[in-house]
Amino acid sequence: MSAARSKPLPDGFKSWIIASVSVLLFSLMLLLGDIVAAFAYFSEKTNPLWVTLLGVTGAFGVALGFAGLFVLLAFAGWRSYSESKRVQIIPPAR
Repeated sequence: MSAARSKPLPDGFKSWIIASVSVLLFSLMLLLGDIVAAFAYFSEKTNPLWVTLLGVTGAFGVALGFAGLFVLLAFAGWRSYSESKRVQIIPPAR
């Protein structure tokens, strides 16, 4: 007989995981657009302001996406650790 264990992440956190991964993927697409724009303007030896802002926004979004995933995984690890320390006392059968 195995003990019933709760989930490390509740079902309500699925939307947070989806949001974090979405921000990460969107930011990676912004960085890809920034790289393409940087190559397009490379021959002119100048970078327009929007290319710089696109790169900064993409980098900030990647950091935010990874930070969100890190917080969720740290929370899941903390819950799993605290649950592993919990002891169930079973009274003796008479």
